[in-house]
Amino acid sequence: MLFPRPGHHSGRSLWEFQGVVFGALIIVGTAVLLSQPDALNPRLYAAGAGLIALVTLVTAIWRNHPTLQRFSVLLPFADMIGIRVTAHAEGATLSGGALLLILPMIWIAYSHGLRGVLAAIALILVTSPTGLVSQYSGGVDPDNFTRIVAYPLTLLILAGAAGVSGARIRRKKVQLAAQTVLTEQAVRARDDLIEAVTHELRTPLTSILGNAELVLGTHDEQTIARRAGVIVRNAEQMETILADLLHARSTGTALLGLTFATSDLRALIENCLAASRAAADARGVTIDVIASDTLLAEVDPNRIRQVLDNLLTNAIKYNRVGGTVVVSETRTLDTVTFAVTDSGCGMAPHERTLVFEPYYRTASARRLAQQGSGLGLGISRDIARRHGGDLRLVESSSAGSRFELTLPLVQVPVPALLSGMNSATLG
Repeated sequence: MLFPRPGHHSGRSLWEFQGVVFGALIIVGTAVLLSQPDALNPRLYAAGAGLIALVTLVTAIWRNHPTLQRFSVLLPFADMIGIRVTAHAEGATLSGGALLLILPMIWIAYSHGLRGVLAAIALILVTSPTGLVSQYSGGVDPDNFTRIVAYPLTLLILAGAAGVSGARIRRKKVQLAAQTVLTEQAVRARDDLIEAVTHELRTPLTSILGNAELVLGTHDEQTIARRAGVIVRNAEQMETILADLLHARSTGTALLGLTFATSDLRALIENCLAASRAAADARGVTIDVIASDTLLAEVDPNRIRQVLDNLLTNAIKYNRVGGTVVVSETRTLDTVTFAVTDSGCGMAPHERTLVFEPYYRTASARRLAQQGSGLGLGISRDIARRHGGDLRLVESSSAGSRFELTLPLVQVPVPALLSGMNSATLG
């Protein structure tokens, strides 16, 4: 593009513009030398042509340099000064080489609008001889009509048209840039949603497959019933995630919705343990839970179960064979913190700050060739924070890792506590 957006002149467009100006100067100068050699002031013409040649040389050498592009607005003004000098050298005021003013004027009008045009006109007036200005004070000589009336009007009309076109194209560029940003955001939101849902579907699906294999390999009715219950719960969780995906698709959001309800966190942990039992047994990993029998919290049970599933799955997957996983509880007046501690290989110090980053997988995970996308912990921390809690990596060493999930508790009213105490006393 010969006339790019102001402040965004590419090196190629600068070189193209300056090449056109310099080429036109050579053509006009040759024509003047051939037609009116006696009327030409060689030194003055050489000074004007030398200025344009210098600008052209600088543009050719440093066209891609950031400093030159930042001050590219000065190029057409320097060209205008050089053109005015060559016009004086021809013994004419607004003819011959002065016609070259069309090129920088259009560039300035297109790139910088009305302010640029006014600055260019001021520069032309400053560099015009007093004799030319005085011709406008009286009647216009018909012999000079083209030189002092038609040419300036043509120049202004062309500059105005270029300015209008430049303004329109700049508006279109702004609109296009805004639409591009929105489109990119929508694509990223869609991709994030698909990645999140795909990752979260993997855990219940793995549990379903593992328990289904156990059901096929046993004839014990109690075992079959217990495993079938795990399969049903995980299938229901998958159905919920898919429903959220459809809802997010219809609403255009990448965040899966939260549906809060008073939930028993201990029951959620037991469900997660049942879902992870097959994987733990396959690796000989022992899981111990040290927590209250009943623990109520205002959470989205499906989302918190996703977090607990992810923590337990990682603790089993990256544990040593025959290792241990301990789920412990620490409670304050209004929060509860579950610590999931494993006896795995741990992480290097530089990896601990990156475990929540999307797609990041530790060196040990890659070395063990464990399946995973590196999304689970980041998604889990996002869910915890949207509940008003948090998920942290507290410590990690060669002896194992410890993650802590903090959630707000339900504040049980005092009358309810008293009622419970009275019932226990009467019993």
